Amino acid sequence: MTFWGSKYFNSENGIWPQFPQKSPVLIHSLLLAVPSTGVYHQTNEVNKAVNVRKQFSHTQKQFQQLLPRRISASFVSFCLALLLMFPVLPAQALQGSLNDLLRGEIAVEGQTRNERQRVLPTIFRDVLVRLTGTTEVLEHERVRAELRQVNDYLLQFGYQQRDGQLYLQASFDETRVRQLLQQANVPLWTGQRPNLLLWLAEDHPELGVRLVTRSEEREFLQALRATTQRRGVEILMPLMDLEDQMAIGPRDVWGRFQREVLRASERYPVSGIVSARMYRQVEEDYFAEVIDEGELTEIQEEFAAQAEDERPLVLEATVIVGDMSFNTFMVGDDEATLAEQFVHEVSDRIAAIFISRSDREVAQIQVRIVGLRQISQVLSAESLLVSQAQVQSVHLHQFQQGVADFAVVVRGGAQALAQALDFDRRLRRTALRLSPPLEDADGEPVVSQTAVSNEPDVEFEWQSQ
Repeated sequence: MTFWGSKYFNSENGIWPQFPQKSPVLIHSLLLAVPSTGVYHQTNEVNKAVNVRKQFSHTQKQFQQLLPRRISASFVSFCLALLLMFPVLPAQALQGSLNDLLRGEIAVEGQTRNERQRVLPTIFRDVLVRLTGTTEVLEHERVRAELRQVNDYLLQFGYQQRDGQLYLQASFDETRVRQLLQQANVPLWTGQRPNLLLWLAEDHPELGVRLVTRSEEREFLQALRATTQRRGVEILMPLMDLEDQMAIGPRDVWGRFQREVLRASERYPVSGIVSARMYRQVEEDYFAEVIDEGELTEIQEEFAAQAEDERPLVLEATVIVGDMSFNTFMVGDDEATLAEQFVHEVSDRIAAIFISRSDREVAQIQVRIVGLRQISQVLSAESLLVSQAQVQSVHLHQFQQGVADFAVVVRGGAQALAQALDFDRRLRRTALRLSPPLEDADGEPVVSQTAVSNEPDVEFEWQSQ
């Protein structure tokens, strides 16, 4: 049973009033009713209403300018209203996803105020890291100061009993959190986040080299699930059914033979692949080989110098996301520590791919999307562009014969946006033209205001679902 409370509203029975979303008009009526009744409603319904109305107004004006004059504006409004009533609209899906990122929980010993105030900063830290994709957000002085004022950001909280353990669940105000991140100049990681498939081989002391399966009860997998949830990333593991066993063996993953790993991963709808090996036994030949190659790192030197009887766990992994890949090496005293380090390392590296942290690389580019046969697909394409963390603004330049041209102001230029959109299965990239960002005499970034050219900077084909 769940008990809810809030600094804005407290009901006697602990149940929030629910208002199902029937249409934008109904939600807007509920929004208008809030001030007159003095009743506090859950903000996700209000946020949905605001988002729907904003998108309806913006897109309605654009289509009235682009469509032939013989089609009346009232007809366009009617069509768009019908489309916006569907609950599968990407903007609404994005809002729901963002609400999930703004929530967190932690195990507590009781429901006292002191206990709640003690752990709320920890939940808030997890939320900020999850929203931005990086632990660097916690290093900003402004953010550290606001962690002491966590109640100013708290939207609602509640308690849930699960498996004999009491958990405090809390959600935070989106507007206030966005303002804090803007003040700290930290970008928000919105849009599609890649999901990864993890192939993990281990050197078992009795069974030898084997593949770890997702059904095993072990600390590594438990910590992996908990940490990925905290970071807002998804790392899946293969089914290891007969098809997987026929396609790949433990030695393929242990040796990180990427051709075999990629071939076995084709059946899974994921954005990236991780092949990793975990072991305790340290082979002297391994370090001799590394030394001969002149690649001995500081962490490996420290690892080799430790007493043999300590034998900590080692994890080596190769991560492939789109056309980018990287290797990682880490050491932990136990499986739980190793899994946490692995998730944090991979999450930080993946977020860096999606989010351009250079304020200098700002450019206006043309994005062309072909194969848009319905107005709803144009709306979805626009929402997809707006949802990307690098994007500052989106303007529909023209739409004709199934081709939509968007003028997009983006950090990192066309390449950064193309890499982010490559992980969305609704799009298939067909062209990318790179050009350096413009700068003024002082070397500051300049956003080009020139007309959109005939040739797009990046072009995609819309994939029908």
